[in-house]
Amino acid sequence: MSSKNQNAPLNDDDIAELADLIDDAAARTDAPLSLEGVDGFVTALQCAPRTIAAESYLPVLFEHDAPATLFADAAQYGRFEALLGRRWNEIARALAVPIDNLADPRALSPLIMDWEGLLADLPKNEAAALRAEGVPPYASLWAAGFLQVVEHWEADWELPPDSKDEAFVDEMLDPLYVLMTPPEEWTEAERQTSRNDYVAMAIWSCYELRDFWRDRGQAPRQRPDRAQPP
Repeated sequence: MSSKNQNAPLNDDDIAELADLIDDAAARTDAPLSLEGVDGFVTALQCAPRTIAAESYLPVLFEHDAPATLFADAAQYGRFEALLGRRWNEIARALAVPIDNLADPRALSPLIMDWEGLLADLPKNEAAALRAEGVPPYASLWAAGFLQVVEHWEADWELPPDSKDEAFVDEMLDPLYVLMTPPEEWTEAERQTSRNDYVAMAIWSCYELRDFWRDRGQAPRQRPDRAQPP
């Protein structure tokens, strides 16, 4: 694949294909995989205190020691790697560009599933069946994917107790924890802020965390070679 293609943002067909590949692999593992969750996971890797190579993070993501074996064949795994690599580069470009507001077309735009929009477009009986199965709250899977990185590599995120730095990182992670929490468990104070506002706060946190670790001389500077799909 040419470098030009590696840097091409995913179009709707690419996103659908990546989602299908993830869903297919999910059927062969107990990991709660979804496109939205994978997107949150990959975003967190770029906001983390250090570079984590693919041979380390893919087994964590898939909860399997040999993630490639979860795909139908080598070609499908290679396609997954290629699409994930393009999404990685897309996220990296977004986080590297200074923006003033999230309406900027260059801003980070997480791959969050609009379940309510989907349900509204479905026939009533299909929508009711899907609701009965349980629909994840908006952006909860993205937040959970992000926090999977934080919690698995918890030691990397540790800072001096009661320090300003620790308080800052905790503040940046707070909207992600709120989004991951079932709405019925939100505190009265948390209910004063809309879910969409928490999503916006979480996106801004991605920028802040990336810059915070870089200012400390940490954070990934580029994607590790093994993590870069061909």
